[in-house]
Amino acid sequence: MEAKFFDSIYGGDSANGVKLCMGITDGDFWARPTGVQVLYKGTEIDNVDFRAIVDSANIAEDNFEIICGQPLSRFLYIVRRVNCCGIEEKTVNAVLRVEFDSQGNLIEYGCNKIIDVSAHQADGDKVSLRWFYHAIHQAKKIKSFFIYSDNGNGTIDYQDPIGIVEYTGCKFYQFITNSLSGNHYKFCIRAVADDSVSEFYNEIKIGLNRQSPNEVQLICQTM
Repeated sequence: MEAKFFDSIYGGDSANGVKLCMGITDGDFWARPTGVQVLYKGTEIDNVDFRAIVDSANIAEDNFEIICGQPLSRFLYIVRRVNCCGIEEKTVNAVLRVEFDSQGNLIEYGCNKIIDVSAHQADGDKVSLRWFYHAIHQAKKIKSFFIYSDNGNGTIDYQDPIGIVEYTGCKFYQFITNSLSGNHYKFCIRAVADDSVSEFYNEIKIGLNRQSPNEVQLICQTM
């Protein structure tokens, strides 16, 4: 069992311990022999608190119930599985962005966020963009990903995509640009639903190191 799940000091009755049923063993031993799913949240991907469990569910269950958020608030929720020995997977594969309107009601979107975007040097001056997409009980089916660029001038052209990648399921996707002659570029990857209306995007800015032809620096990423 991972150290963060030990709850003996509280007899299994801490906020996390209750969600994991650790009171059965007074917090000394793992209490979920069939495994469990745990839910975490944050405002952005880099500040999700993996020490505070929001909710838990049996492995076979496919939903969580959460309390409505504050008006105009936004959160990222991440689901991770913990096995029969209390060892948690270290992934961000199951991620969902949730937003609430001015009344605190859930705003339902058709598509989930694109996550885990990376940029790598490809052939010559080309750049390979790589990202992961996981459809989590979303209302609409993803059709494709549209890739946009600023062509090195600082402003992304959202009217004319530089490429389209068809969606074929939960996996990593890749797009290779044409040769790039500048030093800094911005790209945007959009997940577009089959109605061509609902979409989420992920924007990244990269820098090309001309002194090292095989070096691509990911400057920033916006979820």
